[in-house]
Amino acid sequence: MINSTNIREVIEQNQKILPSILVNVESTIEKGIHFKYKTIESIRNYLMQKTEVLLFPSKSLSYGGMVLYRNGSFYININTLQPKTYENFVWAHEYYHFEFEKDRIKNADDVTFVNNPVLNENERRANLFAAELLINDDVLKTLFQEIKLNYVNDSLEKNVIRLIPAFELPYKTMVIKLAQENLISMEDAERIIDHDYRNNLPQDFDLSILEPTKAIKIDGLNKLLESESVQENMLESDFESIQNLANQHFKQLEAIRMEI
Repeated sequence: MINSTNIREVIEQNQKILPSILVNVESTIEKGIHFKYKTIESIRNYLMQKTEVLLFPSKSLSYGGMVLYRNGSFYININTLQPKTYENFVWAHEYYHFEFEKDRIKNADDVTFVNNPVLNENERRANLFAAELLINDDVLKTLFQEIKLNYVNDSLEKNVIRLIPAFELPYKTMVIKLAQENLISMEDAERIIDHDYRNNLPQDFDLSILEPTKAIKIDGLNKLLESESVQENMLESDFESIQNLANQHFKQLEAIRMEI
């Protein structure tokens, strides 16, 4: 977890790998104008075309998403019980793993999780890619300046919180990006990164962006359930819930098929 004790180190690491990450960002934007202006929707559509995408609300607070390769196919699972801001970030994070690390994942039989972005460079790179792709530097600078002018008497924490609906991304992502672009000082970033923003939202804040989508998509579920990695790493209650949901889903499909 990124906090006041390691945010400086995280940003220093980001600066070192930023040039190569920006190359990945540019190649993604070059896929088409839709990737520039409707980025999350474009990523979703792209991954659904290229992989088996499974959406399921998991009660595990540390489980954001997963990408794995099994039996000749890539699988991407997104936890849809997390706030939409986090789900958006995870879509871009997992896109990076699939698009730019598919050979490593395929050859090493890796499973990637979004639960501790400080663990290793692979996760750090995916997180930095997501932030750089989803946050335009010029837009961030302009909006932050306008927010500070409009709410001149509010705390720095509250004004950072006001950026969340604009970019539909997590609070800590905004803090890190602001510090990385020198829009706030490193000392301020260390001071506010652990702020309990959920319990200190401005009164004019749109709460809907913090709600989970709870979307469910279980196409190709049988293949995924055969994976030992999923069985070992997913909460037992979630695994059983998915199995039960799958059984109900397939029974309904079978009933419809029998009626035709």
